[in-house]
Amino acid sequence: MRIFLLLIFAVLFCTPQRVLARIGETPQQCIARYGKPLRSSEKGMLFSRNGQKIFVTFSAGKADGIFLQKLDPATPQRALPIPDREIEQFLQMNSLGATWRLTSQLPDGDVIWLTDNSQLSAMYSQTTCSIQVYTMSGISR
Repeated sequence: MRIFLLLIFAVLFCTPQRVLARIGETPQQCIARYGKPLRSSEKGMLFSRNGQKIFVTFSAGKADGIFLQKLDPATPQRALPIPDREIEQFLQMNSLGATWRLTSQLPDGDVIWLTDNSQLSAMYSQTTCSIQVYTMSGISR
């Protein structure tokens, strides 16, 4: 029984909590998900939650771009690399049901994906340690 309780404790308190942004959400849904924005402008909303910085842009009342960074707990101004499994999870949650395919890996280490229906694009930047997902209309704005 004691081992079982320790296992539950480890799962609940030692597993990193991730914020999973969602393309297509309204500003109200984003506020419900992330809390009060740190900043809000006509370009979008900036949130901070669970050690992550999230910037969401909107078009026609729906999230059309999401920028996410994991922050270093010791130095919150510093972004940490995002593990591959978290990138995959982020892409899956922001696929709108489409399948992502790797389109290129740039010499600087940046990686670019496109959905099979060409409606979404994503990039992981090694330089900024950020993952970004945009609708095609969000890219063209």
